[in-house]
Amino acid sequence: MQQVVENYWMFGAVCLVIALVLLRLLFRERITLQGSMSYLAFLVFLGLMAAFPNVTQKISMKLGFTLMSNFFFCAAIAALAVLHLRALVTLSKVHTRSIVLTQELAILQEKLERLERQQAQPLRAAQGN
Repeated sequence: MQQVVENYWMFGAVCLVIALVLLRLLFRERITLQGSMSYLAFLVFLGLMAAFPNVTQKISMKLGFTLMSNFFFCAAIAALAVLHLRALVTLSKVHTRSIVLTQELAILQEKLERLERQQAQPLRAAQGN
């Protein structure tokens, strides 16, 4: 039993190390706060499951899982699905924003070309006289 409990703490320690790396990236502004909060919550959730295996076992049994490993994998897959959905939403927003920015840039470039043509006409007329 002692060996099993140590294994749970080892996984919790791995989750903690990954969370610390995530916080370091966050503080160095390599990643955004909004994108990393759900990932950090996921790591805390998995770490708590590993740190308190007896509570996790009771919860898994009450939810109808016969093996705690099945509950763990189900929770991990659900969390990864949420993270993936969040990434898709973010990518969609970035894609839409890049299209809008490209259109705005084309409009501004056309206006600039018009202004340059309007300013060039009086100069040509003055040179012609």
